[in-house]
Amino acid sequence: MKALLAIARKELLSFFFAPLAYVVVTTFLVVSGFLFYLFIIALAQPGAYATTPMALFLGGTVFFWLVLIILVPVITMKLGADEFKSGTIETLMTAPISDLEVVLGKYVGAMALYVAAWLPTGLYALVLSAYSDMDVGPVLSGYLGVLLVGTFFVAIGLFTSFVSKHQLVAAIMAFGIFMLLFLFSLFNFFAGQGFWKGVLDYVDLWRIMQDYAKGVIDSRSVLYPVSGAALFLALAYQALQTRRWR
Repeated sequence: MKALLAIARKELLSFFFAPLAYVVVTTFLVVSGFLFYLFIIALAQPGAYATTPMALFLGGTVFFWLVLIILVPVITMKLGADEFKSGTIETLMTAPISDLEVVLGKYVGAMALYVAAWLPTGLYALVLSAYSDMDVGPVLSGYLGVLLVGTFFVAIGLFTSFVSKHQLVAAIMAFGIFMLLFLFSLFNFFAGQGFWKGVLDYVDLWRIMQDYAKGVIDSRSVLYPVSGAALFLALAYQALQTRRWR
């Protein structure tokens, strides 16, 4: 556990010792703040759709997904690719730590930056609560959805970073997988009834996030991102094992 936390701390500090973390978090907050402002303006118009700004902000529009599928690859692209390219992975793999600790340590460090990027957006909810009656439950469940989807996406980004020696290639691979997952939601929109409709309902991340933003939490909404994260962490572990024996 000490080795895992040491790696996580090293990864998190490496983000903040370089301009990357500041650029990523600042850009994310500027874009998300601007989108939140647009949502408030849009909902203030006569005849606007009956929803809340936080519901739109937390997965209710395509903008949420566009921001997310760009944010996560930027966070994860260097986790393994940079180690392989610079050769520092050899030093890491000869240290008295297991491959699993390496994978989980890097994962925890990336998740810490992901959470750090989202934390300031909680101010949006505080501002709204000061000027209107706000149901806290859907907001909290919406952020739970952001966290769970993040665990899934960061695991994917970690995997692609472990199978590539180039950061840009790792980011593009992660972006491609995210787009594929997003397409399942599009297919589900046009799907009829039957077996495939049930399958697509299970993997429809857009629907899952909309449910979270409404305060609806069921076992499928939790199991899918958690099991997906576990799968890609296992694949990242296998990718690291393969590198070790090359």
